[in-house]
Amino acid sequence: MSKATVRDNMVQELAEAIAAANVYTDKQSRPIAVALYDLLAQGEPVTVAELAADARVSEAIVLARLNAWPGVFRDDEGRVVGFWGLAIPEMDIRFQAEGGKPMYTWCALDPFLIVPVIRRPARVESKDPVTGEPITMTVTPEGITALSPTSAIVSFIVPDKPFDSDVIESFCHYVLNFASRESAERWASERDDIILLPASDAFEVGRRAWSKLRDGASA
Repeated sequence: MSKATVRDNMVQELAEAIAAANVYTDKQSRPIAVALYDLLAQGEPVTVAELAADARVSEAIVLARLNAWPGVFRDDEGRVVGFWGLAIPEMDIRFQAEGGKPMYTWCALDPFLIVPVIRRPARVESKDPVTGEPITMTVTPEGITALSPTSAIVSFIVPDKPFDSDVIESFCHYVLNFASRESAERWASERDDIILLPASDAFEVGRRAWSKLRDGASA
């Protein structure tokens, strides 16, 4: 078996594990989740009324979903300011979608999940947690462009249960951008469950993982 085949199998297995952990797979949830990503990526808090209109469902259904889902963060006015991978409050990875204001993502994988869903490119900026070196890229629905440094690596762990309210601690804290494989291996040296992938392969994990959410929202 070639190295390319082994790597593609690893990408597919990781994508399937992440897809299986996604909590927005039922028919009624998908359009609400996609609409929320699309609206929140503009960098402004999202009201229940805005979300209901965009998703074309009732406000009652939207409110029920927001109250039931983990990973939803709202301000004092009840507007959504954070949702599974996107956050208006400051975090480590800066994310700015085309036409939107700067905001943040929870982990290095999130832009690769979300950009193909919202179907518009985003500029992503972070720092290597070991060396402090800046890592920048433009993520498009088709892949990564303007990657600097080109040696960038993304770390992963394989989720073994559905994502829930502790996803940031149990998953996101281990999914990071590194400027090089050397710094990634230094960071991962004390764990035996870390997978390291080039940024281009990490994008493919995200694209495959959320294909059902992206392509099935109107199904």
